[in-house]
Amino acid sequence: MPLAAKHCTLLLVLWVAVCAQLHTATFVPGMGCRCDTTSKFIRDTIVDFNVSERGPGCDHAELIVTVANPGAGGTTLACLSPEGKLAKAFLKCWDRIHRDESQKKICVNKSKKRE
Repeated sequence: MPLAAKHCTLLLVLWVAVCAQLHTATFVPGMGCRCDTTSKFIRDTIVDFNVSERGPGCDHAELIVTVANPGAGGTTLACLSPEGKLAKAFLKCWDRIHRDESQKKICVNKSKKRE
C-alpha cells in the first residue's frame, strides 16, 4: 500500500510540473497581435472600428479601423496607434458608450466631424 501512495504522489508532482510549464509557455508578449504596423492618423473616411483588448495573445490594446476605399469600391483595414490623437478619441468615445457595439456609429460620426 505505501508503494501506491508514493506513485500517486509522484504522479501528482509530475502533473503539477507539466501544468506549470504549459501555463508559462502560453503567454508570449507581442505574439498573436493583429497589427504589425500602426498609423497615428488616417485621412480616409473611417466607416467602422474594432477594439481588441490586451490579453494572453497580445500585450497591448489594438484599434483596428475599417476605411472606405472609394477608388477601389471597397474597404480596407488599418491599425491606429493607441498613442495618436485619433485613436485616443476613439477609445475615449468607446468607453463613453460603455463598449456597446450597437452605438459604435456615434464614435465613427464624431471622427468624420474631426476631419
